[in-house]
Amino acid sequence: MIIAAIQPFDPMGIVLAGILNPVVIAVAAWLGWHADQWQKVLVAGFAAAFAGNLALWLVTKAGLMTVRGDGGVAGVFVVSFLFAMVVAAVALAIRRQVFDKSADRD
Repeated sequence: MIIAAIQPFDPMGIVLAGILNPVVIAVAAWLGWHADQWQKVLVAGFAAAFAGNLALWLVTKAGLMTVRGDGGVAGVFVVSFLFAMVVAAVALAIRRQVFDKSADRD
């Protein structure tokens, strides 16, 4: 086992698995950057959380990590969703600042 296991109810493990998942961060940042409306931040959060949980499932199926107990994966999804919405909103805000400033110079 390469990655530490998630215990039956380990709140800190659930939070860390949700916010330190690189798939969640990458998908949320990319979708947030390409969003043209703030409402798409919700969609970006859901898509990033889904992609992150899919990656987590693949890692567990490959035997690199074990998940024990019920409800841990659902908790990881909720934390990933909330964190991904924040990442997408930050990416959207940064993109708007960059493009608004470049449009003012022209």
